Order: sequence, then C-alpha cells, then structure tokens
Amino acid sequence: MTTLISFLIVLGVLIFIHELGHFVVAKLSGVGVLKFSLGFGPKIFGIKRGETEYLISALPLGGYVKMVGESPDEEVTPEDNEKSFTNKSVSKKAAIVVAGPIMNLALAFALLPLIYLIGIQVPAYLEKEAVVGYVVKDEVADKAGLKNGDIITSIDGKQIKNWEELSTIIISNPNKSLKFNIKRGEELKEITIKPEASSQTGGGIVGFLPPMSPTVGGLNKGFPAEKAGLKIGDTILAVDKIKIGHWIELQQAIQKTESESQSALGGVKGSGVKNEEERVFQIKRGNETFELRIRPQWNDDIKAYAIGISPLQESVTRRYGPVGAVIEGTKKMGELTMLTFVIIKKLFVGEISIKTLGGPLMIAQVAGQAAETGLTAFLSLMAFLSLQLGILNLLPIPVLDGGFLAFFGIEALRGKPLNEKAMAIAQQIGIGLLVLLMVFVTYNDVMRLDIIGFVRKLVGG
Repeated sequence: MTTLISFLIVLGVLIFIHELGHFVVAKLSGVGVLKFSLGFGPKIFGIKRGETEYLISALPLGGYVKMVGESPDEEVTPEDNEKSFTNKSVSKKAAIVVAGPIMNLALAFALLPLIYLIGIQVPAYLEKEAVVGYVVKDEVADKAGLKNGDIITSIDGKQIKNWEELSTIIISNPNKSLKFNIKRGEELKEITIKPEASSQTGGGIVGFLPPMSPTVGGLNKGFPAEKAGLKIGDTILAVDKIKIGHWIELQQAIQKTESESQSALGGVKGSGVKNEEERVFQIKRGNETFELRIRPQWNDDIKAYAIGISPLQESVTRRYGPVGAVIEGTKKMGELTMLTFVIIKKLFVGEISIKTLGGPLMIAQVAGQAAETGLTAFLSLMAFLSLQLGILNLLPIPVLDGGFLAFFGIEALRGKPLNEKAMAIAQQIGIGLLVLLMVFVTYNDVMRLDIIGFVRKLVGG
C-alpha cells in the first residue's frame, strides 16, 4: 500500500503543479478556463466554481486544463470571444504553455534546498581519510605510479583531510599537472598526476577509487546470487581462489575468464573458465567462512554477466544552514539538469539503450522504495522527476508543451498561424510516438519487475 500511496502522491503533486502553471497564467491572460482536471477519462469527482469545473478523473497518469477556444476550429460564442485562447497574442499563448514546465522546474528548485536543510545522506567515505582503495589499470593514476593503499596527504601544497576534498580538487583541475604527496607505509613520496577531462562532465578524472568492501548490500530477486543462498551482509573473499579486496575486483572476477581475472589482479594464469560456467565464491558470514557455487547469467539491461548483487554503501547524514542549503540545492539543480541533457543526447545517438527506460510501474516501485527510505529520499525523487518533466515538456515535440512553443515561434515569424491541417497531422504523429513510447516503457517495466510481488506490495498484500 505504501507503494501505491507514494506513487499517487508523487504523480498528483507533479501534475497539479504543472497544470496549475497553465491555469494561473491563462487566468491572468484573460483566457476562460472551463476545466482543471487531475487525471484523464471519466469524472470521479467534480466541483464548479464560476466558469471552471475542477475535476478528479479516473486515469491518474496525467491531467489537463481545458480553455475556451483552445482549438482553432472550436466554435466560440461572441460573448466568449475575448476569452478565447486562439485569439490571444502569440506572447500570451506562449506564456500560458511554458508556464507548466516552468512550474515543474520551480518545484525542483524549491525542493532541493529544502532537502539539504532537512539533511541528506552522503557516502560515508567522503568524510574519511583519502586512502586509495583501487587503481584502475593503465589509467592516469596507474601510469603515474599510484598504488592501492597509498594515503594522499596533500596536493600542490594543500593539505587533504578527506576524500571529499580530494575529489573536489581532481574534478576542478582537468588537464592540469598536480603534485600529489602520498604516504606509502612508512615512506613519503611525491608524484605528478595530470587529471584527464571527462567526456561527459568536463571535470577531471584520474582512475582511482576509494576503499569499497566486496560486501553484499542488496540482492536482486530471482538472480543467481539469491538462488545460491547469498545474503545481505556477506563478504566475498575470493572467486575461484582469486583473492578479492575491492568491489571492482569482484566485478572483474565475475566478468572475465579465470585467466583474465587472475592476470588483471596480478595472479597467475589459470584454466580459462568461461563467464557462464559455475564459479566458486568464498564467503564470510559473521565468524563463518564457506563456499558457494554461483553461475553468472547474462543481463541484457547492463550488457554484462551478473549474479544479481549490489554493494553495501555506508552513508552519513549531512545538514546545511539556510544559506548553505540554497547554495547546495542550486548546484545540484545545475548538475541534474546537465545529467538530464546528457542522457537525452545518449539516447538519441544510441549510447544508452532505450531498454533502460522505465514507465509508470518503475516510477511506482522507486517511489515506494524512496518513501520507505525516508523523507529526503522521497523529496529527492520528486525533485528529480519534476525537473525531468519540466525539461522533457520543453522539447519541440508535437503534443508536448515544447511542440506548441515551436508552433507559436513559427506563427510569430510568419505573422499568421500555421495551417490547421498541418498542425493536426503533426499532433497526431506526436500522439502516436508518445503512445508507442508508453507501451514500450510499460513493456520494459513488466519484463524487469516481479509483477506478482509488485502488485502484492502495491495493494498491501
């Protein structure tokens, strides 16, 4: 039941805020509003105030504002002529349309500082000593001579107290040579590392990671690890007698043949066991050490072999004052906006599979999980979805708000509206594409989720 209630709250708030933007600006622009509905389809409840009927409709996957003269071919009485949307100036029509996405962006902008004010969960390693947990082979740090276990004490003379300070300096200095002072056992060393610029963010990257224990923090239902009897909290000590000290080493051991894994980890070559063959995992559970045989399976979603586990991630709560919360919230808004555009770009060029897209069922599942995690997780999800809704609605696709803005832009340039038939055809194409997308993402959800278990959780069974 928590999942259902959380889903309805998230969807209801996002839709209400979006349609409220259209509604308020329409009223301010002198346009008559006949209906303001949360949901589509048959009316469940309605109340009329003045000329506007406020509705809650049966299908909670959207909403709408019905305005006087919204369609160019709509018949409007002489007394309502001044209230007609079609008869308003291009600037007013554009303002009404853009108000919906802007309200979603404004909601995200309001929620993010609130989240930092309440307190956010951050990875615990950020506040720990800057110990190198894993150096990626043949990356910048490896070529410079950095080793697992090195402690970074300063960079260019600036003392490094924790991983957060270390990460900030590296990200902020792409393509700039930095002098790292490190402690290796009892020995002090100085090495020069030049962070490369990330192709995605532009920030610096060097190719080393913090310590990350190969301890199981999550299990995917129906995957080999769960079926074999692995449990949350188990630590994986070795795979096929290859010692595992870091989560990345565990991933490598699962992905590679035995010979490749041992070579990557500095061991000797073995017999070359294939990924899909059964592997021997040495497990530590409390004071007990034992072995489990697990056969990795191919996962189409991540295009790799997997056993269905995720790492244990320790976190701490960090709270900010009012000013700090606004600063951090604004920074996060910028990061999430850039991330959204990067994802859109990668989807269009095929770098990310559309099979990774989720629909209503996935949103419901994530909303339920966020609600069970805590208030800040729930508000974070709402802020992220509101931001995405605002950005996606501004894309110049017919039927979306951005499509109408494109029509109005052309109308402003031409000095007259577009041909009604051409607009109707464009909108039909847009509707068709959205319907296909909805069918596809719902299919993704069905294939990805344990539907019976999900439905039981949804209704509280």
